[in-house]
Amino acid sequence: MSEEINKFPQLASSSQFIPYISKEEINGMVSSLANTISKKYENEDLIVIGILKGSTFFLADLVRQIRNVNLLIDFALFDSVGRTKEEVGTIRIKQDIKSNVRGKNVLIVQEILQSGRAATFLRDRLMISKPRNVEMVTLFNKPYQRVTDFSPSFIGKEIDDHFVIGYGLDLDQYGRNFKEVYYLKYPN
Repeated sequence: MSEEINKFPQLASSSQFIPYISKEEINGMVSSLANTISKKYENEDLIVIGILKGSTFFLADLVRQIRNVNLLIDFALFDSVGRTKEEVGTIRIKQDIKSNVRGKNVLIVQEILQSGRAATFLRDRLMISKPRNVEMVTLFNKPYQRVTDFSPSFIGKEIDDHFVIGYGLDLDQYGRNFKEVYYLKYPN
């Protein structure tokens, strides 16, 4: 097991983390996605919008490998207010994008697509500004909890219905920096 797991705060013991997706597999998925996106948007402008905070590692690795595309990078940050097990709550914008998307190709980047609420919210907001198109890339697709009709255009891997941590995915803001992805054996 990676040494980085042993440095995890006492929120969970390191024995609860099971290796799930290696850094080599992640690198391969990112390269494949970058190649596909490069071909689709070759010699075009593309506004890449990362949904913070989790997308930062994936977005950084992805855009460094996209070739022959004129990239502009932007970010959005959302918060879910009033969310309980019974209620989905309301999405609140904590940081909006700064880019003008009118007539532009837009690619939403999210490290994992689960419920689809934040991505759908962002897509619907962007569509008001009449972009050329809006697509989404996700490294991990977890459709078991999907509550919207949002379907990503580009998927690295469909994963099992586990609580995962690492490569941008967190547990109470910890673990995002792990190079590999683990699943929590006994979620709290």
